[in-house]
Amino acid sequence: MTPSRRLYALVFVSTLLVASLTPAFANADPKAGTAAPAATFLSQGKSVSLAAYHGQKVMLWLFSTWCPSCQAGLAALAQKHKTLAAGGVHLIVLENYRNGGYSGPSMQQLLNQYAGAVKGAPNWTIGAATQELANVYNVKSYPDIYYLIGADGKIETVDSAPSASMNRILTFARR
Repeated sequence: MTPSRRLYALVFVSTLLVASLTPAFANADPKAGTAAPAATFLSQGKSVSLAAYHGQKVMLWLFSTWCPSCQAGLAALAQKHKTLAAGGVHLIVLENYRNGGYSGPSMQQLLNQYAGAVKGAPNWTIGAATQELANVYNVKSYPDIYYLIGADGKIETVDSAPSASMNRILTFARR
């Protein structure tokens, strides 16, 4: 094989490789105003699809258990859980994939400490982000990021620190 044919083959194979990876990340880092991409997470040992919540208002929150503002956010959301439930908001509270790369308390410890009032609340789903979900919704590995997703499946808001942005969350619940 001539050098120019080898180069052509290498470029061709590289192009195929990139093209084969693109669909998995085509919807990565979704923005407000776009449809919420489908992804799965783990809850109670089972794989759950975000698509199962289509038709409901959802707050998808990914956080790291070692993050102090995340702990404050959990306490703030727990304090407002009845208002959020009355507004029809389903909270999907997920520990970041591999906890953002750092150790910290367990999700259960945080729930016991900051959100005891929400145990068994039907509008709360607690779990862990899969790598797939993290590759779409938290590509930059933020310790704290949430998405407010309307019943129509469109992302209305992307933000962080629920304790600092609670008014925005409550406005979403009241719509």
